[in-house]
Amino acid sequence: MKRNIYKILPVLCALFVLLSCNKAEINGILGDNQNPPGQVTNVTVENQNGQARISYNLPNNKDLLYIKAVYSIRNGEQREIKASGYTNNMIVDGFADTNPHEIKLYAVNKSEKASEPVSVTVTPLIAPFRLIFNALKASATFGGVRLNSINKFKATVAIVPLLDSLGNGDWANLDNVYTQDSVISASIRGLKPKQGKFAFYVRDRWLNRSDTLLVNLTPLEENLLNKDLFQEIRLPGDADYMYDTSLKLIWDKRTDYGQWPCMYTQESAGAPTTVSFSLGKEAKLSRIVVYPRREAGYYDKGNLKDFELWGSNSPNLDGSWASWTKLMTCNVTKPSGSPIGTDTGADEAYGKAGWSFDFPEDAVKFKYLRIRNLKNWRSSYFMEIAQISVWGVY
Repeated sequence: MKRNIYKILPVLCALFVLLSCNKAEINGILGDNQNPPGQVTNVTVENQNGQARISYNLPNNKDLLYIKAVYSIRNGEQREIKASGYTNNMIVDGFADTNPHEIKLYAVNKSEKASEPVSVTVTPLIAPFRLIFNALKASATFGGVRLNSINKFKATVAIVPLLDSLGNGDWANLDNVYTQDSVISASIRGLKPKQGKFAFYVRDRWLNRSDTLLVNLTPLEENLLNKDLFQEIRLPGDADYMYDTSLKLIWDKRTDYGQWPCMYTQESAGAPTTVSFSLGKEAKLSRIVVYPRREAGYYDKGNLKDFELWGSNSPNLDGSWASWTKLMTCNVTKPSGSPIGTDTGADEAYGKAGWSFDFPEDAVKFKYLRIRNLKNWRSSYFMEIAQISVWGVY
């Protein structure tokens, strides 16, 4: 019987402690503290583009949980920002204009009891999405429209394109361009070489939107080059292949990019590897799409990461580079920026769609292409390619 009492006693003690904590502090949080903390003091404002940094002194209250800012960003829409009770500043953002905005600051305790507000006025500088719009340029390119701008603050924005193809005010949505790159250079493809009236505006993540850029453009003609004309050329120094694979596998028109075999060069390569091929006849090149093989993942093994594309119309038979023109250096970057071995849905979609790169618009026609792999996803030099597609005009 004593043994059972010894087993029950700790449980009874624990229950006693819990029941006696009706208004005591549990894990640092008071169960019912109706006394609001004091207000923030010595408030200062640093106005920034589309936002403001507010600094302050915290009230001396051990029960302080956070500081809350309440304000309107547009048309009376309320926004709240919370900052930890362990920091003395916060960013209020989401502003679309440069007008004065009243911010009410509340100190809130662990029982969610708020102090009386302290009002402060911020006057944001020009919002990033407006700066992007002010620098936005639209021009015709192969198969569509090219958009260029500067995103100094690397803001997350969408450039929204519309097309009135008939000129009757019936606007159709095209694919949005989503970016946070500091230098924006994007192409909207799949358009016919026919003049149309285009409209573009910039929207930020708070759904603020800019004015609209209107422009008449005629996309340049672009066609998928005929893969039946492609032929491998073997030049001294070009890569050798493993597992009885060959270069012609990258234009055999397969669509299952996980299927074996695919082009696979010697893994033992100790320097950048090269493959060369003919397009069949000279063409003004607009873009190339490289489809990686999905084995363990798109961002693995010999799939291209950093590589160069070269063009020629009369390549030297000795394999030297004197008769070749470097067209561009290509870098594959995962949309998520996550480490190798961790792929998001966006990474998967990017790999499945193929890695697309635009050729320089001022380049002449070329008949031969050369791919020089500088680094794969294993940081070595061998190549693994499931398929390629080349676009342009003969």
